[in-house]
Amino acid sequence: MRTGRRGIAWGLIAVLVGCTTISDDGRAADDTVDTDVQTPEDDFDATSDTEESANGTPPESTTDDAFEAADFAPTFAARPDCFGIEPRGIEADEVRCGTVEVPLRYDDAGFAADRATPDTSRDPDATIDIAVTVFAGSSPDDAEDPLMILGGGPGEVMIRTLLTEPAVRDLFEVGADLIVIDQRGVGSSTPALDCPEISGFGLQDTVGPDTSRALDAVRACRARLIDDGVDLDAFNHVANARDVELVREALGHDRLNIRGTSYGTQIALLTAGLHPQSVRSLTLSSPLDPRVNWVESLGSGLDQALSRLIEVCELDENCAGQIGDLRAALDQTVQRLEAQPQQVTVQPPGGEQVTVTYGPAAFLNGVLAMFYLPDGVSVLPALIDAARDGRLEPLARIIATIEQALEQGMATGMHLSMMCSGEAASAVAADRPDGIDSALIRDHWYPVALLGGEPTEELCDIWDVELAYSPGDIALPTRVPTLIVTGAFDHVTPPQYGEDLDEALATSHLIQVADAGHGPLESLGSCGRRIVSDFLAEPIEPPDDRCATDARLRLLTELPRLPGLSAG
Repeated sequence: MRTGRRGIAWGLIAVLVGCTTISDDGRAADDTVDTDVQTPEDDFDATSDTEESANGTPPESTTDDAFEAADFAPTFAARPDCFGIEPRGIEADEVRCGTVEVPLRYDDAGFAADRATPDTSRDPDATIDIAVTVFAGSSPDDAEDPLMILGGGPGEVMIRTLLTEPAVRDLFEVGADLIVIDQRGVGSSTPALDCPEISGFGLQDTVGPDTSRALDAVRACRARLIDDGVDLDAFNHVANARDVELVREALGHDRLNIRGTSYGTQIALLTAGLHPQSVRSLTLSSPLDPRVNWVESLGSGLDQALSRLIEVCELDENCAGQIGDLRAALDQTVQRLEAQPQQVTVQPPGGEQVTVTYGPAAFLNGVLAMFYLPDGVSVLPALIDAARDGRLEPLARIIATIEQALEQGMATGMHLSMMCSGEAASAVAADRPDGIDSALIRDHWYPVALLGGEPTEELCDIWDVELAYSPGDIALPTRVPTLIVTGAFDHVTPPQYGEDLDEALATSHLIQVADAGHGPLESLGSCGRRIVSDFLAEPIEPPDDRCATDARLRLLTELPRLPGLSAG
């Protein structure tokens, strides 16, 4: 089951890297990246007395003094076996693995309470381990501060992916040492909040006509984790941000450059909001605005991305000529599947054969999932046209490939704790349908979508964790230099989030990628690496972004032959 995750299917990206031949601007070419990273001569003071947050509060009030004073000295414990994972494409002396012990509950451990009053019935000394991997950069001597990578989701496994997928690792290579963590409850961190009961469900099951089986699986996972002694209330956004600070301290760095994608941008902003003195710069790809409840606007974001694609197709001579009215093609497919659901059997690359029954909601969820992928926007018209003709296999094969990548790449239990202790719990039900103009989304997706749709309250009632975060709890780090990259077709973190952050932050650089959906910076390939390298060298100055802003969307009306994904 997928409940509306905001991560990137890195395993699938690894399949597609090197095969993105759709763009003709050379962005995916394997050209050399300038990896010289230096501290600006005119450095900045992230805790300046003149700094004010978005609500007028000086940053000192958002930095937790008790956190600094707490008697807790984090240390890095080496794991030479790298958690039992065999690294690929990297020498042993170029990677260092280990764990950092952090408090299970920061309020109980003597740190300032955020919302909950310390519970004397709990063990104040309870701790968990955060898995950490450090990759040696290609020119670390030129980089005063390392670059920490924060995954999305919530719940995205990062360490295994970067250890075993050189193509994904290369996306982040900018010269500096890379610090990668599996966030609390994820991957090689312990405990890991995996939910095999839920992982057996696919993207289509998330929006099936009967969600009761998926919700029963949620109940089963929660019951097992509780029986195993897991404190589900301890996994929330603020604790995640505090973990980042303790990892920095354990590794002995004065400051970090932090890069996040999707949900990772929220943790990056919260970390810098709590500890601006510890953060040199932020790089945000598909940013969330921590002042906004994204769950309330999820449906409208889906609607906006789909409407924008339809409008672009209307203006594109080839798309309009070959396919005609793209909205009509969607309507016709939904009507056909509503009258007679279609069973499709496909086999993803290297995976087992799967059979899925497509109804209207499952079809729409598959269409919307394409906005996550590099070049997914470009190929959507061809996929929709094929579906109208009854050929659902190309779309189904891509969705099955996403599912395959997600099976080992997400911790669903952590995802549920994070969301149901935050935005999903505080989302106002009456506000969620606002902005959904499309009857397709309103009538077929919203009524059955577990996260962002009508069943959201029931989902979080079942998971039953305490509220630990509401949007706006922690002020923005307004003076930390920030690179913001948005995708014009981002359906989960709409471009407006990035625009609003750019307005609120004193030193920010906004790049809007015209042909990208979710994860726009990653979709830029070597172009994205050059932009990040320029930014890290001089965070105060705007980076050279011409390779990104000159991009133009090319819509395909015939299916390309991508490895393992062609209709073949």
